[in-house]
Amino acid sequence: MSKYMYEHTKMPPYLLMPRFLLNCPISNTAKLLYIQMLGKVQLSQKNHWLDAQGRVYFIYPVHQMSVDMDKCETTIKTVMKELIDADLLEKIQEGRGHPNRLYVLFPDEEVGQKSDVGKTTGVGQKTVSNYGGKLTASKYKNKNKNNNNPLRDYDYDEKESF
Repeated sequence: MSKYMYEHTKMPPYLLMPRFLLNCPISNTAKLLYIQMLGKVQLSQKNHWLDAQGRVYFIYPVHQMSVDMDKCETTIKTVMKELIDADLLEKIQEGRGHPNRLYVLFPDEEVGQKSDVGKTTGVGQKTVSNYGGKLTASKYKNKNKNNNNPLRDYDYDEKESF
């Protein structure tokens, strides 16, 4: 049963979300995993888990991530690759039989902020085409090169049916 919040209501446990994640071009699952990892790295920070360079690392097995996030291990591996590609996570392999060391990374301060020309800068920004799928078979492609409409690629001869 839900309860209202009153002046002295104790907050339930929660995780903080950094603002830069709002405009970060990664999946929502990647954002949630990153937030989950921030909680783990804070615990490592309290326990003084530091490498030789003084950087805080943490160990978080893929199996445990999948249980915590209620996702399959394949999804977790895909999302971790997404975080690594976006420069938000670094994974250092410690060798066979040893767990990987994970490092949470933060983007530069100006990344994800509005630039002076009004365009948003992003972490590993991706471009997405507007075609909505694969092009049709070659005999239906636009034969008129002057038509620059990429959504109209279905010209056909008079006797053909589409």
